[in-house]
Amino acid sequence: MGDIPAPGRISSDVHTQQGRGSSGHQQGSWTPNQHFLRMLVEMGISKSLARKALFHTGNTSADIAAAWVLEGGADTEEGADDDDELETTETELVVYKMAFVVNTELQMGIGKVAAQVAHATIGMHRLLLQDEEKYGQMLLEWETFGETKIVLRGTDTNHLIELEQRALQYSLPTYLVQDAGKTQVPEGSTTVLCIMGRVDLVDEVTGKLRLL
Repeated sequence: MGDIPAPGRISSDVHTQQGRGSSGHQQGSWTPNQHFLRMLVEMGISKSLARKALFHTGNTSADIAAAWVLEGGADTEEGADDDDELETTETELVVYKMAFVVNTELQMGIGKVAAQVAHATIGMHRLLLQDEEKYGQMLLEWETFGETKIVLRGTDTNHLIELEQRALQYSLPTYLVQDAGKTQVPEGSTTVLCIMGRVDLVDEVTGKLRLL
């Protein structure tokens, strides 16, 4: 409880909701990205499960598909194992995710990082609920496709602020967490940046960062 979340920032623009389906539109015969499929199989995931994971996460990233598998997405879907069904499904997918960028300069312990990411998750969720008319559909689709989350490495406070500004240029909601300084880090330290939005837009901001 000793952490003080900074005021979250949600852009007043509606750009996050524009262009629905432009990044994930699949129609007719569905084909998984072969590069992503090969990466998933190399991770030890069966080919059929890899296809299923790519299908349910918009065919946009091997990391996101792997996270979907690890978080139990395969156990929540029925009837999607049949390759014929995937190949003949006609649907429109718009996939969203939360990205968390951790300030690694602070050298926080594992438990501290987990607590800060939790603060960021709750803070972002509360901010989005303040405008359900604008963000309700995004939250619903995020929950439908496994509540995808990814934790990434940030360099320092300035890096997190730069990423936040870039995210706001895409009208993506952001939330910064600052610590009260009771354990491990100085008071007011910027610990985690959370960015929420359509996968392709979030990747424009965080796509080059390494996983934590």
